[in-house]
Amino acid sequence: MIQSKRLFLTDIPYNFKWTGSIRPKLSSTSQIIEDIVFHDDEKKWDEAKIKFKHPLKYNESTVIHIKTENDDPDHKAQPWISCKLDSPIDMMTFRVLLSYKDANFNKPAILEYKDLNTQIDGDYKALESVPFDKGNKMYSYCCANPQPGRIYRLRWER
Repeated sequence: MIQSKRLFLTDIPYNFKWTGSIRPKLSSTSQIIEDIVFHDDEKKWDEAKIKFKHPLKYNESTVIHIKTENDDPDHKAQPWISCKLDSPIDMMTFRVLLSYKDANFNKPAILEYKDLNTQIDGDYKALESVPFDKGNKMYSYCCANPQPGRIYRLRWER
């Protein structure tokens, strides 16, 4: 959720990083995602513009919904997803579907973070263990009031 602190807020930037060879598909049920830029430089964040269907007025709030579909058939992507958080939000949710995992896989993922001013692949600090949902073959984690000024990453075993 985001609250506007401007007279009118029409869009916000979204920074993400995907390391696979097939570019992710970004979508939203609530906003319009446009101007997606992918950087080949591993030290640069990929970027997109999240545009509101109607401008937010001062103090108006809305839920931000971003869905990424990532396909990694050649297993070149790193086994993590990350999100750069530079503004306060009420909730951040990670859902990672790993349909290729066999029925016996049951290892937890690690939610970790580092300060915003460090490199994308720098030293992270463990925050919490996230169990694997064997029935749905996925990790799901909801973080209430995540601290801004951090990069959050959910990392699992390939």
